[in-house]
Amino acid sequence: MLKYKLIVVGWCMVASYGSYAQDTLTVEEAIAIAVDKNYDLKIARNNVRVAEVEASLLNRGYLPRITAGGNVNYANEDQDVAFSDGTATSIDGAETEMYNASVTAEYTLFDGMERKFTNERQSKNLHLNEWQERQQIENAIISLYETYYNIAFQQQVAQNLLVNIENSRDRLLRSQKRLKYGQGTTLDKLNAQVDLNNDSISYATAVRDLNNLKRNLNLLLGRNVRETFLVDTTVAFLPLLSEDEIVSSVQGNNIQLVLARQNILLSDLDIKINRARMMPKLTGSGSYQWNESQNPPTSFFLSSETQGFNLGLNVSWNIFDGGATRTRVEAAKITKNNREIELFRTQEQVKTEVYNAYEIYTNAWYTLEAEANNVRTNNLNFTRTQRQYSLGQVTTVEFRQAQINQLNALNNYARAKYDLKIAEVDLLQLGGKLLE
Repeated sequence: MLKYKLIVVGWCMVASYGSYAQDTLTVEEAIAIAVDKNYDLKIARNNVRVAEVEASLLNRGYLPRITAGGNVNYANEDQDVAFSDGTATSIDGAETEMYNASVTAEYTLFDGMERKFTNERQSKNLHLNEWQERQQIENAIISLYETYYNIAFQQQVAQNLLVNIENSRDRLLRSQKRLKYGQGTTLDKLNAQVDLNNDSISYATAVRDLNNLKRNLNLLLGRNVRETFLVDTTVAFLPLLSEDEIVSSVQGNNIQLVLARQNILLSDLDIKINRARMMPKLTGSGSYQWNESQNPPTSFFLSSETQGFNLGLNVSWNIFDGGATRTRVEAAKITKNNREIELFRTQEQVKTEVYNAYEIYTNAWYTLEAEANNVRTNNLNFTRTQRQYSLGQVTTVEFRQAQINQLNALNNYARAKYDLKIAEVDLLQLGGKLLE
Protein backbone atom coordinates (compact mmCIF):
# COMPACT_ATOMS: atom_id res chain seq x y z
CA MET A 1 0.00 0.00 0.00
CA LEU A 2 2.86 2.37 0.86
CA LYS A 3 4.52 1.59 -2.47
CA TYR A 4 1.25 2.34 -4.28
CA LYS A 5 0.87 5.68 -2.49
CA LEU A 6 4.43 6.69 -3.29
CA ILE A 7 3.96 5.87 -6.98
CA VAL A 8 0.70 7.85 -7.27
CA VAL A 9 1.92 10.88 -5.35
CA GLY A 10 5.35 10.85 -6.97
CA TRP A 11 3.88 10.62 -10.45
CA CYS A 12 1.57 13.56 -9.75
CA MET A 13 4.47 15.62 -8.40
CA VAL A 14 6.60 14.86 -11.47
CA ALA A 15 3.71 15.72 -13.80
CA SER A 16 3.10 18.97 -11.94
CA TYR A 17 6.80 19.90 -11.95
CA GLY A 18 7.09 19.07 -15.66
CA SER A 19 4.24 21.42 -16.50
CA TYR A 20 5.64 24.32 -14.47
CA ALA A 21 9.04 23.91 -16.19
CA GLN A 22 7.43 24.92 -19.49
CA ASP A 23 7.28 28.45 -20.88
CA THR A 24 4.02 30.37 -20.49
CA LEU A 25 2.33 31.41 -23.73
CA THR A 26 0.06 34.46 -23.31
CA VAL A 27 -2.99 34.96 -25.51
CA GLU A 28 -1.42 38.11 -26.99
CA GLU A 29 1.70 36.15 -27.98
CA ALA A 30 -0.48 33.41 -29.48
CA ILE A 31 -2.37 35.97 -31.58
CA ALA A 32 0.91 37.49 -32.83
CA ILE A 33 2.21 34.05 -33.84
CA ALA A 34 -1.05 33.13 -35.55
CA VAL A 35 -1.20 36.36 -37.57
CA ASP A 36 2.34 35.67 -38.78
CA LYS A 37 2.26 31.92 -39.36
CA ASN A 38 -1.33 30.67 -39.61
CA TYR A 39 -1.76 28.76 -42.90
CA ASP A 40 -5.17 30.23 -43.75
CA LEU A 41 -3.88 33.76 -43.19
CA LYS A 42 -0.88 33.11 -45.45
CA ILE A 43 -3.28 32.09 -48.23
CA ALA A 44 -5.43 35.18 -47.59
CA ARG A 45 -2.36 37.44 -47.81
CA ASN A 46 -1.38 35.81 -51.10
CA ASN A 47 -4.89 36.45 -52.44
CA VAL A 48 -4.46 40.13 -51.60
CA ARG A 49 -1.15 40.16 -53.45
CA VAL A 50 -2.80 38.65 -56.52
CA ALA A 51 -5.48 41.36 -56.40
CA GLU A 52 -2.77 44.03 -56.07
CA VAL A 53 -1.03 42.69 -59.17
CA GLU A 54 -4.31 42.65 -61.11
CA ALA A 55 -5.01 46.26 -60.08
CA SER A 56 -1.52 47.51 -60.98
CA LEU A 57 -0.77 49.97 -63.80
CA LEU A 58 0.47 47.19 -66.10
CA ASN A 59 -2.98 45.57 -66.08
CA ARG A 60 -5.15 48.67 -66.52
CA GLY A 61 -5.19 48.77 -70.33
CA TYR A 62 -4.01 52.39 -70.53
CA LEU A 63 -0.53 51.58 -71.83
CA PRO A 64 0.21 51.09 -75.56
CA ARG A 65 0.82 47.67 -77.07
CA ILE A 66 4.14 47.43 -78.90
CA THR A 67 5.09 44.50 -81.10
CA ALA A 68 8.11 43.77 -83.25
CA GLY A 69 8.37 41.24 -86.07
CA GLY A 70 10.37 40.21 -89.05
CA ASN A 71 10.72 37.40 -91.57
CA VAL A 72 12.90 36.08 -94.36
CA ASN A 73 11.57 34.24 -97.44
CA TYR A 74 13.62 32.38 -100.07
CA ALA A 75 12.34 30.71 -103.25
CA ASN A 76 14.13 28.65 -105.97
CA GLU A 77 11.81 27.98 -108.91
CA ASP A 78 11.85 27.01 -112.60
CA GLN A 79 9.97 29.79 -114.43
CA ASP A 80 8.46 30.02 -117.94
CA VAL A 81 7.36 33.60 -118.57
CA ALA A 82 5.54 35.15 -121.57
CA PHE A 83 5.70 38.96 -121.84
CA SER A 84 3.12 41.32 -123.32
CA ASP A 85 5.34 42.13 -126.32
CA GLY A 86 5.20 38.52 -127.47
CA THR A 87 8.57 37.43 -126.20
CA ALA A 88 9.08 34.61 -123.80
CA THR A 89 11.85 33.30 -121.58
CA SER A 90 12.52 30.32 -119.42
CA ILE A 91 14.75 30.22 -116.32
CA ASP A 92 15.73 27.20 -114.28
CA GLY A 93 16.45 27.85 -110.59
CA ALA A 94 15.15 31.41 -110.45
CA GLU A 95 15.92 32.72 -106.95
CA THR A 96 13.79 35.16 -104.98
CA GLU A 97 14.82 36.60 -101.60
CA MET A 98 12.54 38.77 -99.44
CA TYR A 99 13.31 40.43 -96.07
CA ASN A 100 11.14 42.58 -93.84
CA ALA A 101 11.04 43.91 -90.26
CA SER A 102 8.62 46.15 -88.39
CA VAL A 103 7.84 47.74 -85.05
CA THR A 104 4.17 48.52 -84.39
CA ALA A 105 2.51 50.43 -81.57
CA GLU A 106 -1.24 50.33 -80.95
CA TYR A 107 -3.28 52.35 -78.48
CA THR A 108 -6.97 52.24 -77.69
CA LEU A 109 -8.23 55.82 -77.80
CA PHE A 110 -11.82 55.06 -76.82
CA ASP A 111 -13.53 51.85 -75.72
CA GLY A 112 -16.86 53.02 -74.34
CA MET A 113 -15.38 53.46 -70.80
CA GLU A 114 -14.74 49.72 -70.48
CA ARG A 115 -11.21 50.25 -69.20
CA LYS A 116 -12.39 52.80 -66.64
CA PHE A 117 -15.03 50.48 -65.22
CA THR A 118 -12.68 47.49 -65.36
CA ASN A 119 -10.07 49.41 -63.36
CA GLU A 120 -12.70 50.39 -60.82
CA ARG A 121 -13.71 46.75 -60.54
CA GLN A 122 -10.11 45.66 -60.00
CA SER A 123 -9.74 48.31 -57.29
CA LYS A 124 -12.97 47.15 -55.60
CA ASN A 125 -11.84 43.54 -55.92
CA LEU A 126 -8.59 44.47 -54.17
CA HIS A 127 -10.62 45.99 -51.34
CA LEU A 128 -12.77 42.85 -51.26
CA ASN A 129 -9.68 40.68 -50.83
CA GLU A 130 -8.39 42.96 -48.10
CA TRP A 131 -11.73 42.68 -46.28
CA GLN A 132 -11.64 38.90 -46.77
CA GLU A 133 -8.16 38.86 -45.24
CA ARG A 134 -9.56 40.77 -42.27
CA GLN A 135 -12.36 38.21 -42.01
CA GLN A 136 -9.79 35.40 -42.02
CA ILE A 137 -7.83 37.19 -39.28
CA GLU A 138 -10.98 37.63 -37.19
CA ASN A 139 -11.96 33.98 -37.65
CA ALA A 140 -8.44 32.84 -36.77
CA ILE A 141 -8.45 35.00 -33.63
CA ILE A 142 -11.86 33.66 -32.57
CA SER A 143 -10.65 30.06 -33.10
CA LEU A 144 -7.48 30.90 -31.22
CA TYR A 145 -9.37 32.38 -28.26
CA GLU A 146 -11.65 29.34 -28.07
CA THR A 147 -8.76 26.88 -28.25
CA TYR A 148 -6.53 28.91 -25.92
CA TYR A 149 -9.17 29.23 -23.21
CA ASN A 150 -10.18 25.59 -23.56
CA ILE A 151 -6.53 24.83 -22.78
CA ALA A 152 -6.62 27.27 -19.87
CA PHE A 153 -9.74 25.58 -18.53
CA GLN A 154 -8.27 22.11 -18.92
CA GLN A 155 -5.04 23.29 -17.31
CA GLN A 156 -7.00 24.55 -14.31
CA VAL A 157 -8.97 21.30 -14.18
CA ALA A 158 -5.66 19.40 -14.00
CA GLN A 159 -4.39 21.73 -11.25
CA ASN A 160 -7.63 21.36 -9.29
CA LEU A 161 -7.37 17.60 -9.60
CA LEU A 162 -3.84 17.71 -8.19
CA VAL A 163 -5.21 19.52 -5.14
CA ASN A 164 -8.00 16.95 -4.99
CA ILE A 165 -5.47 14.12 -5.10
CA GLU A 166 -3.58 15.70 -2.21
CA ASN A 167 -6.79 15.91 -0.18
CA SER A 168 -7.62 12.28 -1.02
CA ARG A 169 -4.12 11.21 -0.05
CA ASP A 170 -4.46 13.03 3.29
CA ARG A 171 -7.81 11.32 3.84
CA LEU A 172 -6.21 7.92 3.12
CA LEU A 173 -3.42 8.57 5.62
CA ARG A 174 -5.95 9.60 8.25
CA SER A 175 -8.08 6.48 7.65
CA GLN A 176 -4.97 4.31 8.00
CA LYS A 177 -4.03 5.93 11.30
CA ARG A 178 -7.57 5.56 12.61
CA LEU A 179 -7.63 1.89 11.65
CA LYS A 180 -4.24 1.39 13.32
CA TYR A 181 -5.50 2.85 16.60
CA GLY A 182 -8.90 1.15 16.43
CA GLN A 183 -10.88 4.33 15.65
CA GLY A 184 -11.69 3.54 12.02
CA THR A 185 -12.81 0.69 9.81
CA THR A 186 -11.27 -1.23 6.95
CA LEU A 187 -14.17 -0.05 4.76
CA ASP A 188 -13.20 3.58 5.35
CA LYS A 189 -9.63 2.82 4.29
CA LEU A 190 -10.71 0.91 1.20
CA ASN A 191 -13.07 3.70 0.16
CA ALA A 192 -10.25 6.21 0.56
CA GLN A 193 -7.98 4.04 -1.58
CA VAL A 194 -10.63 3.77 -4.32
CA ASP A 195 -11.29 7.53 -4.29
CA LEU A 196 -7.56 8.31 -4.52
CA ASN A 197 -7.24 5.90 -7.42
CA ASN A 198 -10.23 7.47 -9.21
CA ASP A 199 -8.82 10.97 -8.67
CA SER A 200 -5.49 9.85 -10.16
CA ILE A 201 -7.26 8.41 -13.20
CA SER A 202 -9.23 11.65 -13.63
CA TYR A 203 -5.99 13.59 -13.51
CA ALA A 204 -4.36 11.37 -16.14
CA THR A 205 -7.41 11.84 -18.39
CA ALA A 206 -7.31 15.62 -17.86
CA VAL A 207 -3.60 15.72 -18.80
CA ARG A 208 -4.30 13.69 -21.93
CA ASP A 209 -7.08 16.07 -22.99
CA LEU A 210 -4.85 19.04 -22.18
CA ASN A 211 -2.03 17.75 -24.40
CA ASN A 212 -4.47 17.12 -27.26
CA LEU A 213 -5.75 20.69 -27.03
CA LYS A 214 -2.19 22.03 -27.01
CA ARG A 215 -1.42 20.17 -30.22
CA ASN A 216 -4.54 21.69 -31.80
CA LEU A 217 -3.37 25.17 -30.79
CA ASN A 218 0.11 24.54 -32.19
CA LEU A 219 -1.48 23.57 -35.50
CA LEU A 220 -3.54 26.78 -35.47
CA LEU A 221 -0.35 28.75 -34.78
CA GLY A 222 1.44 27.07 -37.68
CA ARG A 223 4.26 25.68 -35.56
CA ASN A 224 5.57 22.30 -34.39
CA VAL A 225 2.54 20.46 -32.98
CA ARG A 226 4.70 18.91 -30.23
CA GLU A 227 5.78 22.29 -28.86
CA THR A 228 5.25 22.33 -25.09
CA PHE A 229 3.95 25.33 -23.19
CA LEU A 230 1.70 26.58 -20.41
CA VAL A 231 -1.06 29.14 -20.89
CA ASP A 232 -1.94 32.09 -18.70
CA THR A 233 -5.10 31.22 -16.76
CA THR A 234 -5.78 34.81 -15.70
CA VAL A 235 -8.36 36.71 -17.76
CA ALA A 236 -8.78 40.46 -18.19
CA PHE A 237 -12.31 41.59 -19.04
CA LEU A 238 -13.37 44.82 -20.70
CA PRO A 239 -15.85 47.07 -18.91
CA LEU A 240 -19.43 45.96 -19.48
CA LEU A 241 -20.17 46.35 -23.21
CA SER A 242 -23.18 48.40 -24.25
CA GLU A 243 -25.77 46.69 -26.43
CA ASP A 244 -26.69 49.97 -28.15
CA GLU A 245 -23.04 50.69 -28.93
CA ILE A 246 -22.54 47.26 -30.46
CA VAL A 247 -25.74 47.52 -32.53
CA SER A 248 -24.78 50.96 -33.87
CA SER A 249 -21.31 49.70 -34.76
CA VAL A 250 -22.60 46.71 -36.69
CA GLN A 251 -23.84 48.54 -39.82
CA GLY A 252 -20.53 50.15 -40.67
CA ASN A 253 -18.03 47.65 -39.26
CA ASN A 254 -19.43 44.12 -39.27
CA ILE A 255 -17.30 42.19 -41.73
CA GLN A 256 -20.20 40.16 -43.15
CA LEU A 257 -22.11 43.33 -44.05
CA VAL A 258 -19.00 45.00 -45.47
CA LEU A 259 -18.37 42.02 -47.76
CA ALA A 260 -22.04 41.91 -48.84
CA ARG A 261 -21.97 45.60 -49.80
CA GLN A 262 -18.66 45.15 -51.62
CA ASN A 263 -20.15 42.35 -53.72
CA ILE A 264 -23.03 44.64 -54.74
CA LEU A 265 -20.51 47.25 -55.93
CA LEU A 266 -18.75 44.57 -58.01
CA SER A 267 -22.05 43.51 -59.58
CA ASP A 268 -22.85 47.13 -60.47
CA LEU A 269 -19.48 47.47 -62.20
CA ASP A 270 -20.05 44.19 -64.07
CA ILE A 271 -23.20 45.74 -65.54
CA LYS A 272 -21.31 48.86 -66.62
CA ILE A 273 -18.46 46.85 -68.14
CA ASN A 274 -20.80 44.74 -70.25
CA ARG A 275 -22.76 47.82 -71.38
CA ALA A 276 -19.50 49.49 -72.43
CA ARG A 277 -18.81 46.58 -74.78
CA MET A 278 -21.80 47.72 -76.86
CA MET A 279 -20.08 51.05 -77.62
CA PRO A 280 -17.79 51.73 -80.62
CA LYS A 281 -14.05 51.31 -80.14
CA LEU A 282 -11.39 53.61 -81.65
CA THR A 283 -7.83 52.36 -81.94
CA GLY A 284 -4.79 54.24 -83.23
CA SER A 285 -1.66 52.58 -84.56
CA GLY A 286 1.77 53.55 -85.80
CA SER A 287 4.54 51.43 -87.24
CA TYR A 288 7.99 51.58 -88.76
CA GLN A 289 8.56 49.00 -91.52
CA TRP A 290 11.53 47.93 -93.62
CA ASN A 291 11.24 45.66 -96.68
CA GLU A 292 13.85 44.38 -99.14
CA SER A 293 13.59 41.89 -101.99
CA GLN A 294 15.99 40.34 -104.53
CA ASN A 295 14.10 39.10 -107.60
CA PRO A 296 14.97 36.91 -110.63
CA PRO A 297 15.31 38.42 -114.17
CA THR A 298 11.71 37.48 -114.97
CA SER A 299 10.44 40.06 -112.45
CA PHE A 300 9.45 43.63 -113.34
CA PHE A 301 12.27 44.87 -111.10
CA LEU A 302 15.34 43.03 -109.94
CA SER A 303 15.47 44.44 -106.40
CA SER A 304 13.60 46.79 -104.14
CA GLU A 305 13.92 48.31 -100.69
CA THR A 306 11.33 50.32 -98.76
CA GLN A 307 11.26 51.78 -95.30
CA GLY A 308 9.19 54.33 -93.41
CA PHE A 309 6.41 55.10 -90.99
CA ASN A 310 2.74 54.21 -91.22
CA LEU A 311 -0.07 55.70 -89.14
CA GLY A 312 -3.65 54.57 -88.95
CA LEU A 313 -6.97 54.76 -87.13
CA ASN A 314 -9.36 51.88 -86.76
CA VAL A 315 -13.02 52.08 -85.71
CA SER A 316 -14.99 48.98 -84.75
CA TRP A 317 -18.49 48.65 -83.37
CA ASN A 318 -20.05 45.50 -82.07
CA ILE A 319 -23.52 46.34 -83.41
CA PHE A 320 -24.97 42.88 -82.84
CA ASP A 321 -23.22 39.78 -81.52
CA GLY A 322 -26.17 37.45 -81.44
CA GLY A 323 -27.36 38.86 -78.10
CA ALA A 324 -24.38 37.59 -76.07
CA THR A 325 -23.52 41.01 -74.58
CA ARG A 326 -27.14 41.82 -73.72
CA THR A 327 -27.43 38.42 -72.07
CA ARG A 328 -24.38 39.19 -69.90
CA VAL A 329 -25.89 42.56 -68.93
CA GLU A 330 -29.17 40.96 -67.86
CA ALA A 331 -27.36 38.20 -65.97
CA ALA A 332 -25.26 40.82 -64.14
CA LYS A 333 -28.44 42.70 -63.18
CA ILE A 334 -29.97 39.54 -61.73
CA THR A 335 -26.73 38.79 -59.85
CA LYS A 336 -26.79 42.31 -58.38
CA ASN A 337 -30.40 41.82 -57.28
CA ASN A 338 -29.48 38.53 -55.61
CA ARG A 339 -26.64 40.22 -53.76
CA GLU A 340 -28.96 42.99 -52.59
CA ILE A 341 -31.28 40.31 -51.22
CA GLU A 342 -28.28 38.63 -49.56
CA LEU A 343 -27.35 41.96 -47.96
CA PHE A 344 -30.82 42.35 -46.49
CA ARG A 345 -30.78 38.77 -45.22
CA THR A 346 -27.29 39.27 -43.74
CA GLN A 347 -28.43 42.46 -41.99
CA GLU A 348 -31.30 40.61 -40.31
CA GLN A 349 -29.11 37.62 -39.52
CA VAL A 350 -26.37 39.75 -37.95
CA LYS A 351 -28.93 41.73 -35.98
CA THR A 352 -30.31 38.47 -34.57
CA GLU A 353 -26.79 37.22 -33.78
CA VAL A 354 -25.98 40.45 -31.94
CA TYR A 355 -29.07 40.25 -29.72
CA ASN A 356 -28.42 36.56 -29.03
CA ALA A 357 -24.75 37.15 -28.35
CA TYR A 358 -25.47 40.03 -26.00
CA GLU A 359 -27.89 37.92 -23.98
CA ILE A 360 -25.28 35.16 -23.76
CA TYR A 361 -22.74 37.81 -22.70
CA THR A 362 -24.90 39.28 -19.91
CA ASN A 363 -25.88 35.81 -18.73
CA ALA A 364 -22.18 34.88 -18.64
CA TRP A 365 -21.51 37.83 -16.32
CA TYR A 366 -24.27 36.64 -13.97
CA THR A 367 -23.01 33.05 -14.11
CA LEU A 368 -19.44 34.14 -13.29
CA GLU A 369 -20.60 36.06 -10.21
CA ALA A 370 -22.79 33.14 -9.10
CA GLU A 371 -19.98 30.63 -9.57
CA ALA A 372 -17.59 32.88 -7.63
CA ASN A 373 -20.04 32.78 -4.72
CA ASN A 374 -20.27 28.99 -5.06
CA VAL A 375 -16.46 28.72 -4.86
CA ARG A 376 -16.37 30.78 -1.65
CA THR A 377 -19.20 28.74 -0.11
CA ASN A 378 -17.74 25.35 -1.07
CA ASN A 379 -14.23 26.30 0.05
CA LEU A 380 -15.63 27.26 3.44
CA ASN A 381 -17.75 24.10 3.57
CA PHE A 382 -14.78 21.86 2.68
CA THR A 383 -12.50 23.53 5.25
CA ARG A 384 -15.08 22.97 7.98
CA THR A 385 -15.80 19.40 6.84
CA GLN A 386 -12.09 18.63 6.74
CA ARG A 387 -11.70 19.93 10.30
CA GLN A 388 -14.70 17.91 11.49
CA TYR A 389 -13.43 14.81 9.66
CA SER A 390 -10.11 15.06 11.47
CA LEU A 391 -12.12 15.12 14.73
CA GLY A 392 -14.24 12.16 13.64
CA GLN A 393 -17.44 14.23 13.57
CA VAL A 394 -18.38 13.50 9.89
CA THR A 395 -18.35 10.35 7.84
CA THR A 396 -16.09 9.58 4.90
CA VAL A 397 -19.11 9.88 2.60
CA GLU A 398 -19.76 13.42 3.84
CA PHE A 399 -16.08 14.29 3.47
CA ARG A 400 -16.01 12.94 -0.09
CA GLN A 401 -19.15 14.86 -1.02
CA ALA A 402 -17.67 18.11 0.29
CA GLN A 403 -14.48 17.35 -1.63
CA ILE A 404 -16.38 16.71 -4.90
CA ASN A 405 -18.50 19.83 -4.37
CA GLN A 406 -15.37 21.94 -3.98
CA LEU A 407 -13.78 20.45 -7.12
CA ASN A 408 -16.93 21.02 -9.17
CA ALA A 409 -17.24 24.59 -7.91
CA LEU A 410 -13.65 25.37 -8.88
CA ASN A 411 -14.09 23.83 -12.33
CA ASN A 412 -17.45 25.55 -12.88
CA TYR A 413 -15.94 28.91 -11.96
CA ALA A 414 -13.07 28.37 -14.38
CA ARG A 415 -15.52 27.40 -17.12
CA ALA A 416 -17.67 30.46 -16.43
CA LYS A 417 -14.62 32.72 -16.53
CA TYR A 418 -13.54 31.53 -19.98
CA ASP A 419 -17.10 31.36 -21.32
CA LEU A 420 -17.50 35.04 -20.46
CA LYS A 421 -14.29 35.93 -22.31
CA ILE A 422 -15.40 33.98 -25.39
CA ALA A 423 -18.81 35.70 -25.26
CA GLU A 424 -17.01 39.04 -25.06
CA VAL A 425 -14.81 38.45 -28.12
CA ASP A 426 -17.77 37.06 -30.09
CA LEU A 427 -19.69 40.27 -29.38
CA LEU A 428 -16.68 42.38 -30.39
CA GLN A 429 -16.40 40.50 -33.68
CA LEU A 430 -20.08 41.04 -34.49
CA GLY A 431 -19.66 44.75 -33.81
CA GLY A 432 -16.54 44.91 -36.00
CA LYS A 433 -14.41 45.91 -33.00
CA LEU A 434 -12.35 42.75 -32.52
CA LEU A 435 -9.20 44.03 -34.25
CA GLU A 436 -9.33 47.30 -32.33
